[in-house]
Parts: sequence; structure tokens; C-alpha cells
Amino acid sequence: MIPLLIDTDAGVDDASALMIALACPRVQLLAITTVHGNVPVRQATQNVSLVLDVMGREVPLYEGASRPLLGAPLDASDIMGPDGLGGVTAWTQPSMRQRRSSMAAVALVQWLTHQPESAQTHLVALGPLTNLALALALKPDLPRYVARLVIMGGTSEARGNASAVAEFNFFADPEAAARVLEAGFKDVWLLPWETSLRHPIAWSDFDALLFPENPRTRFLRHITGYLRQRLQNLGLPGMVLPDFLAMLVALYPECVQESLPVHATVETEGRLGRGLLAISWLPGVSTPNLHLVTRLDLQKGLEILRASLTDGN
Repeated sequence: MIPLLIDTDAGVDDASALMIALACPRVQLLAITTVHGNVPVRQATQNVSLVLDVMGREVPLYEGASRPLLGAPLDASDIMGPDGLGGVTAWTQPSMRQRRSSMAAVALVQWLTHQPESAQTHLVALGPLTNLALALALKPDLPRYVARLVIMGGTSEARGNASAVAEFNFFADPEAAARVLEAGFKDVWLLPWETSLRHPIAWSDFDALLFPENPRTRFLRHITGYLRQRLQNLGLPGMVLPDFLAMLVALYPECVQESLPVHATVETEGRLGRGLLAISWLPGVSTPNLHLVTRLDLQKGLEILRASLTDGN
């Protein structure tokens, strides 16, 4: 059982990632923290609570940063829906779960540093990296307590979805992303936007996931409807769920079929390049600081997602 912490901005793809984590027999899910990003942080906390309700799990939940280190927060309501979950909260009962009183950055430090040295705690970051950057400010040697860090963020080919060259999570808080990549975490795995685009779930395969009907498949169908329409209007051949893929990397490393050790930094000052993941491809120039995931076993991933959607009741 691997001790696991998840930091999330709780959009549609985050929800699918949380569902496989909550159903995974390999991990002990210690806590979930929320951050601004797809939606305001308070909504992100409510969204995580809804996923916990659907999955029938009790996990400590901490609310985190409501804005980036610099500037104003973004949102992805144009692609995820007004609540980040395709509008599902407009007709569902609000979750009555209570978040913990500690701020997310403080909770991350406490959970990581209070584990036994042999615990080998893993951390998955699915949204902007503000909470983790704040945790590093509180505890600069925090990387020594993290056995493995998996991040969804950045671009490997400068094909941005939030700007011409930047992916949403890194564009939402470039300073935090830069701080995290420079912090010295010993085993970092990064799932970039382009890898997500190369692994769409074909619409027919996605439809097959939604049967037989139960509370979990019904929830997934409802939250993905808005996103599906937007992606189909853009001409994409299937459902794109970056955070789901990142969670596969974290929980099922055997799904990783190809990764590249690279050194990467984040541009924070450029007028056009702010939030760009700048990768050094020159051999021998820089010591790699992360594994860039480029190819996964999507069929294995779909089997895992299908298993997580089996209603346990």
C-alpha cells in the first residue's frame, strides 16, 4: 500500500482521475487538497466532495490556494462547464462533507513530514502547482519526504491550450510551476498536454465505459456531457482526459510505455512564452530533473477505469 496525496483543481478529468485512485487497491489515500484552476477553489472542494460521495469513500479534504502566486486566477468554465463538472451541481444535492480547517499547503507539509521515513509517500498534482509551491516555502526540504511526484502540466512541443505555447495548469501559475521543478524532487514524472492529445479515448470506447448503468457510470456520463460536446465541436476523435492519464502514471506505472529523461524549466517573464515548459534537448548539457511521459497503454488504462466504475454497493 503506497501512501498517496492528491492535489487537484477538480474538473472533469480530475474527477475521472480521483475515481480510479479511490478504487485503487494499491494505495492508501491519505488526503486530498484543492486549488484554484478549472474552477474557484471553493467549487473545487465541493466537486471533490461530490466524487467522494459517489465513490462512497471518506478521505480528509483540505481547501488550498484561491489564486496564483502572482496575478489573477484563471478558469476553464468554457470547456469544463460552469462548475467544472459539466453543470452537474445545478441539479444535484450539495455534498454535506466538511473540509478540514488546515490550509492545503500546511496539510501537505504535515502529512508528508509526519509519515515514517520508510513510508515512501507519493504525491500527484493535477492542477496549478500553487499549493505545492506554498508548501515548499513553508518547508524548503520538502522534496526529501516525497518518494515520487507525478504532475499533469506543461507542453512538450509548445502546443498550448491556454496560450499559444502554454498548457493551462502551468499558465495558471508559472511561478509555482517553476519553483516546483527547481525544488529538487528526486523522482518527477510529468504528463504533458501533447501526450494527452495522442491518447484520446475513442467515442465508441468511452460510450462502452458508461454501461451497465449504476451511480458511478451515471455520474461520469453527466459530468462529461458538456466537455464531450466541446471536444466534438473541435473535431477531436475521442474524450481527452489528461488527469486520468497522469493518475495512471502515478498508480499503474506499468501503463507507461515510453518516457524521456529531460531537464525542464518554466518561462515566467516572456511576453509570448509565459508558462512555457522549456525542455533542454541537448544531450549532456543539463542533468535531467524529470521523466517526460510520451506514450501509455491506453487500453490497460480503460480496463482500470472500467473497474473503478463498478458500483461497490
